[in-house]
Amino acid sequence: MGGIFAFVCKDSIDVSIINKGLKKLIYRGYDSAGIAYLKDDNLVIKKILGNISKNEISVSDKARVAIGHTRYASRGWPTLENAHPLTDCNGKIAVVMDGILDDYEKIREDLIAKGHKFVSTTDTEVIPHLLENSTNYLSSSLNVMKRVKGIYSLVFVTIDIDKIFAINSGQPLMIGITPECKYVSSDLPSLSGFAENAIIMPENTVAVISWNNVEVYNIEGNEVKPEIKRVKYKEEIAEKGGFPHFMLKEIYDIPQALINSFNSLMEKYLSLASMILYGAKNVYVIGNGTSLHAGLISTYYFSEIGLNVNVVSAAEFPYYALENVTTGSVIIAISQSGETSDVIRSVKMAKQRGAVILGITNSVGSRLALESNVYLPITAGPEMAVPATKTFTSTIVVLKVLSLYTGLHSGKNSRSDINSLKIEIEELAKQLIASLPEMEKEAEKLSNKLDKESLYVSSSGINYPVALEGALKFKEASMTHAEGMQLGELLHGPIVLTNKGYPVILIKPAEAEDLYNRVVKSIKERRDVIITISEDGDIRSVKTIRDLTPISNAIPLQLLAYKLGVRRGLPIDTPPGLVKAVIV
Repeated sequence: MGGIFAFVCKDSIDVSIINKGLKKLIYRGYDSAGIAYLKDDNLVIKKILGNISKNEISVSDKARVAIGHTRYASRGWPTLENAHPLTDCNGKIAVVMDGILDDYEKIREDLIAKGHKFVSTTDTEVIPHLLENSTNYLSSSLNVMKRVKGIYSLVFVTIDIDKIFAINSGQPLMIGITPECKYVSSDLPSLSGFAENAIIMPENTVAVISWNNVEVYNIEGNEVKPEIKRVKYKEEIAEKGGFPHFMLKEIYDIPQALINSFNSLMEKYLSLASMILYGAKNVYVIGNGTSLHAGLISTYYFSEIGLNVNVVSAAEFPYYALENVTTGSVIIAISQSGETSDVIRSVKMAKQRGAVILGITNSVGSRLALESNVYLPITAGPEMAVPATKTFTSTIVVLKVLSLYTGLHSGKNSRSDINSLKIEIEELAKQLIASLPEMEKEAEKLSNKLDKESLYVSSSGINYPVALEGALKFKEASMTHAEGMQLGELLHGPIVLTNKGYPVILIKPAEAEDLYNRVVKSIKERRDVIITISEDGDIRSVKTIRDLTPISNAIPLQLLAYKLGVRRGLPIDTPPGLVKAVIV
């Protein structure tokens, strides 16, 4: 995954402006960065490790054609070898890509059998080899789009041709238009300051871009006329993908992140991880904060296949569970950053006692990935806001898929269950894309009712952990004291603190509808403020299968917390006293 920025111009310009474009795309990747440009009939490639906003790619040349990339590792470690651009065997074609290829391993094996040499462990590298020795790059690009499955966009250049070739297969690509240059980028806001108008590449199209012309073709090879939009963003907005805060942007990222998370999970690692779980003596799930809440949801998934798992805070694990860890124990360790000290500390202690570590992380090059016997990537993409949103929902996807694969060994699940889940995730993502703007409006209207010192968030069953996570979001994003609790427990003491005007957010459970109705009646009798989250509630969640309702219901809570934070004028992306990875 990553961000793409490129140019093709009538006359040579400073290649270093690629750095400026990539800095606006830092939210798409910050593990490494690279540039390729044409000079004296040669391809020059420069790469760096780390965040480009802190360490620019040093380049003093001028060129008419250049492409750049900032990467977030999902397939392959964050190393220089895996950094983009990636080339063919002859070093004549350079490719940068954003997205995930589903079937790259088979393609890679076929190419190696034909004599192609690979230097990276990324999926992207199959592309330049597929293009190698082409005599018609438009035709070759169309063939790549037909053959390579996945959700991706890519840009490539080749020596002797002052053009940029681009493919959009489900990930966005924009082409900024000026009389002297054309610019290509992964989003519209990053083109601010470069171009006033931009072509929006439709899905499943190929573009041939020269300094004075842009031709776009559909998968059948017929030329199409794409949409053109104005580029008008303030600089501080441009760096957040056009959103006022990273948190809101990342909530809107959720639909695509759900699909990416499912598609990025590789069969061989899922099979290995599930086999380890199926043969485990005992299983502990550990994490902190949002990761802990995702782990609690996984207990409902694993219980369906007859696997009993213990969910423990990583901070408490050494004092509560460590004595029961022996050879045969499996630890499912969840950390978005992969650097959370409590998680790493507990993992090391468990390894010393003979446990097998199954890591789940959004950072492939992290300490958790290194410490794990097997790890599964969350692949939600970079999350810049401290309040976690898309990593929570994507972690749920990973845990659900892992449970289904484990169920294959016990006979509780079949391949059709996995295929059905993919369809349900895709449908949920589609419905979320359509519903998010209305959800945001509803959240903004309701936020004034929540502008109090305290509130409750409550649900039952598989959505009980979502109530805990919702309360955490209110603490982080709006600095509101919030408690998440099980629906029945609300009536056993906590309700005594409520009074007229006290906000209570109720998530309609996928189970226990009678209990939900009793609680609603009790609170209404007290004249407390109720905000319901359901398919027909005050803020409407998207209808989906029971096991995905935690995703559907989490998003309205995230939006409510965000809008309350905006109402209060708080630094939502960087709450005081909090950091993305807690290291103590």
